[in-house]
Amino acid sequence: MTDVHVVSEKTTSVLINTAFNNTTFRNTTFNNTMFNNNTMLNNNTSFNNTTLDVVIDPTTVILKRLTSSLLIVLLAIIMMSLGCTIEVDKLIQQIKRPLPAIIGMALQFIVYPLVVFGLVHAFQLDHYNALGMLLLGTCPGGSLSNLITYWCSGDVVLSVCMTSLATTLAIGMMPLNLYIYYSSFSSQYLTIPYVKIATGLVLILIPVSVGMLILRKLPKVAAIVVNIGGGIGFLFILLVTGINFYLYPQMFDVGWKLWCAASLMPIFGLLIGYLGAWACCFTRNQCRTVAIEVSSQNVALCLTLIFVSFKLEESTQIAMFPLIFGMFNVTILVIFTVICRIAFKLSNTKDPSEKQENVNENSKL
Repeated sequence: MTDVHVVSEKTTSVLINTAFNNTTFRNTTFNNTMFNNNTMLNNNTSFNNTTLDVVIDPTTVILKRLTSSLLIVLLAIIMMSLGCTIEVDKLIQQIKRPLPAIIGMALQFIVYPLVVFGLVHAFQLDHYNALGMLLLGTCPGGSLSNLITYWCSGDVVLSVCMTSLATTLAIGMMPLNLYIYYSSFSSQYLTIPYVKIATGLVLILIPVSVGMLILRKLPKVAAIVVNIGGGIGFLFILLVTGINFYLYPQMFDVGWKLWCAASLMPIFGLLIGYLGAWACCFTRNQCRTVAIEVSSQNVALCLTLIFVSFKLEESTQIAMFPLIFGMFNVTILVIFTVICRIAFKLSNTKDPSEKQENVNENSKL
């Protein structure tokens, strides 16, 4: 889910609190400058003959701390509510028939990075933006996909399985894809955030397991939790979008190529996922599920990778593409949800197997 786009304070203190005014930092000497949790710059410090006034906003720092904790809590509640729609028998059945999840992983980690690599060259993005787009394309899906799948009456069991499997496989697939595609853009050594990956996996599995337990023991309570989770999910999307607008206003100063590439990337993800699943003769709800999973990248994980691997002046520029992508990803997936809901209303017939699989989810929407 989109995922929480707020990363650690240490790595983002200058990005959040400093207005760079499109200035490039190269071969610069920082006199009497400290880059720790409290960033201090002299007001007359010169960067490439450009004078910058740096203002530290304590309100922004406090807001970032509060929202980081709040978003984690909201995400846990959302995942628990989705767990309340997953029956143990269906989960076991999905595990015994892993082909949809395997195909989804192939589309996620093999086809999608290759298409992103082609988009990078097609738009001829500059070095930093190309790196940001490429790094994002190698990341696994985020938890936003599970919520959107539920709203679209997709296969929630398959969605959760794919998200968990993708997060686990990312430990090996991210370094492999970065080795294949990244070397043509930079020789910079990248630090894979394994702790962040493990944390994301925990935030998926534990709340979902609790939700499944509630459904098994207290089905009436599970129905209430599902309804609450749906409302919190909508709040989650609005909150994440608003936070990004406030904390990262510099994203509106980039060129049109970056915006076009960021808007096309999730659309290509939907097309790759849906057409790939359709070619494998999956049901329509499975096709929607795979499409959503492939297009929904883990932006928070990507930002962590950027800030722990690059110098500050480089990371602030590389991070622009993932931030813009995050806005378009949420917007396009919401539009996709609306289109699906309208189609459900206008259509009087469904695939018989699809109708049987989604009867419980549709009754609660």
